[in-house]
Amino acid sequence: MKKEEFTTEELEALYQITKEHKENATESDEEYYNDHYNNYEEPIPKKVIISILKKLSKHLPKEAKEEIDKDFLRQKYHIFNNQIDQRVYSTLKKAFEQLKSVEIKYFNMESAEFRKRKIDVDYTFAKYTIGYCYLRKAIRKFRTSRIASAKLTDERYKIPKSFDKNKY
Repeated sequence: MKKEEFTTEELEALYQITKEHKENATESDEEYYNDHYNNYEEPIPKKVIISILKKLSKHLPKEAKEEIDKDFLRQKYHIFNNQIDQRVYSTLKKAFEQLKSVEIKYFNMESAEFRKRKIDVDYTFAKYTIGYCYLRKAIRKFRTSRIASAKLTDERYKIPKSFDKNKY
């Protein structure tokens, strides 16, 4: 009996479906059952989903995998998806309160990639963080939901007296 192979189109679809399932998977079976108490389906363990994704990605053309991954990141960080990482937000507030620079990983929608930046937080709230960006050498406004990580540094700064959060 001849073993059937997946076409590239089928592999891309499987990878996309599995990746979507992983994004929606809960971290534990208990969370799953709390969310789906009337549903008698057994959850697929996240480690199994990750294993499937790894195997599928080995058979996909590199460009196709990268494009699917970028599409998922664009959905995750889309303007209408304002999920804030509470640890990140807590670090940004601490940086603002202590006037310490912070290193962030910021998601760029166009390239669908993360870029490391160092910023001095002049103002932060759930939707936006405003501060001096060392990469751009200017005060910039960052969508807080697109900041994937934040790490406090020991470097101190002062908020310019001329700073007005309403200008941004």
